[in-house]
Amino acid sequence: MTTLAAGGSVPEEMLNLPLADATGAGHTVANALQHGPVVLCIYKSSCQASKTIFPFLERLHQRGADAGFAVLGVSQDSANITKSFARRQSATFPILIEPDGYPVSHAFDITATPTVYVIQTNGKIVYTTMGFFREPVNELGHAIARETATEPFELFDDSDASGPVFVPG
Repeated sequence: MTTLAAGGSVPEEMLNLPLADATGAGHTVANALQHGPVVLCIYKSSCQASKTIFPFLERLHQRGADAGFAVLGVSQDSANITKSFARRQSATFPILIEPDGYPVSHAFDITATPTVYVIQTNGKIVYTTMGFFREPVNELGHAIARETATEPFELFDDSDASGPVFVPG
């Protein structure tokens, strides 16, 4: 199996896999896709690249509120660690808990965290990036803009100028 890439499709069993958030509420990727494209980020809270990308995912989530797409996190941590991480990161988008055995990570065959996907409503992956690189994160904003027919936007702004260009995953 290879890491799912742009042009591939999310396996059907992953679209419908019930995933609980840190409060125990159930979600599926398929349900989120009924409302528009999804930006899906598989991450580990101890990963510096995951910590670095989260403010940009939150920025994307805030911009997506009116654009018709959703941002979902999939945490490789426990519910308690996930709640704490979300609070520290000021994340307001849904963060789902990876079940025992890491079925989501295995189905996507990720090789580093964070790994981020833009998924069309039909389950096709149109963009992916892993780790933290400034330009691919900016391209994430462009990729979701193409899917929602909205104006492209940079996820980095002037306040991010002193931030890192690269953080390995």
